[in-house]
Amino acid sequence: MDKRIFALGIAMLSAGILFWAYFNYNEPAGKPDMTEEDTNAFYAQMVINTSLKNISQLVAGLGFFITLVSLGLKRRKKGGVGKSITQKPAQS
Repeated sequence: MDKRIFALGIAMLSAGILFWAYFNYNEPAGKPDMTEEDTNAFYAQMVINTSLKNISQLVAGLGFFITLVSLGLKRRKKGGVGKSITQKPAQS
């Protein structure tokens, strides 16, 4: 497991979930007696909010995927085994 990639995945996952919760909580609300301009502005805000929620879900999904990948990675050994030395046969 590579700890740096694991930390990146957890950070992306938590950021995506937090942003999704924020955008889900702050959804624009319509009013009963809205003019056509207000209705168009409301729909534009809804489209922006939905798009931002989708992006935050993408970030959370990528974070989850990176976390899973990091669990399967093996850490590199520093200064591991070098090349094997082959000796030439003795000449007689």
